[in-house]
Amino acid sequence: MPYVFITSLFPPHTAEELAKLYVKLLPEERARLKPLGKELIPNAIKSKVDGIEVIGVWDIKQGKLEEFLFIQQESLAKYHEIEGYRYQIDVRFKVAEALTMIGIKMPE
Repeated sequence: MPYVFITSLFPPHTAEELAKLYVKLLPEERARLKPLGKELIPNAIKSKVDGIEVIGVWDIKQGKLEEFLFIQQESLAKYHEIEGYRYQIDVRFKVAEALTMIGIKMPE
């Protein structure tokens, strides 16, 4: 199934507030998401000119994408209270899936 990329961006002055909320919510969120996929990149962090960027990547199990997206969106909505917090969720197909869509089989 596809990969889900979650990208968050926030101002440096909100980092402590965001980190405290993240640590508080993490156990419950991970417990809800873990059965739906495998976390490939657990929140890689980078400082940028326009803020701090965090990227996480999940490999979602067959038939679990809709449930995963609902839970992830519900979770990210809890960060709306933090000034300047923004995020984006992207779904990307694996190459084998994309090739199948155009009638080509991935070589073994």
